[in-house]
Amino acid sequence: MNRIPTPTPLTAEELVEMQKQHELERQERHLKYDNITVEAKLVYYKGTTAAVGTHSYLNKQFADIKKDWNSVIMIGTERQRCADDTVDNITGTYTLNLTDKMIKEYENNDKKLLII
Repeated sequence: MNRIPTPTPLTAEELVEMQKQHELERQERHLKYDNITVEAKLVYYKGTTAAVGTHSYLNKQFADIKKDWNSVIMIGTERQRCADDTVDNITGTYTLNLTDKMIKEYENNDKKLLII
């Protein structure tokens, strides 16, 4: 006897409605974040990296794709960073001091999120 109930799959209409609801909640959440103060954050994340090399004996190229730790610097407001979905699997963030060069690059980028 199976005592664990099996969930009923959502219909296509229910799935679309749930996705709409998630998007509305995400937009409401983003409106609560600060969009004035510009910050620089060092973001560590786990993602995929690709490396290409040449086998020394066979003289053939090969590609290696693996999960690895990476880091980027994100310059922008809290709202811009949270709305961006470029970087997933964030494992840590550190606040950096903004330099004049960082601020100038941010302004040259039309005050949009800058990922270095």
